[in-house]
Amino acid sequence: MDKYIFSGILIATLLSMVNHRAPLPQNKHAIEPAVQQALSIGQQIQLNRIRKGFSQKYLARLAGVSLKTINAIEKGNISPTPNELYKIQEIIGGGIVINGDALARL
Repeated sequence: MDKYIFSGILIATLLSMVNHRAPLPQNKHAIEPAVQQALSIGQQIQLNRIRKGFSQKYLARLAGVSLKTINAIEKGNISPTPNELYKIQEIIGGGIVINGDALARL
């Protein structure tokens, strides 16, 4: 029991020595926002599909495409047609950003 009393006194003493109003030291690299890498259309579809809790098979059925097509789109092997992309966006709730390169391939 004496051990716990001593620990409590030591902690209280250390806390009283700390200036609580002083800002915490910051690492410059931790403050700067991390540069986000742009996700491909397939990666965005996969991320949003997983967030919704959909399987590839379920998304394919709702979008009216084959499972093989969804798999290939998510892997980046093929780009979705504008019609497929529109259907998939409606199903997963949008949020797919298309950069210029991906748009050129559509």
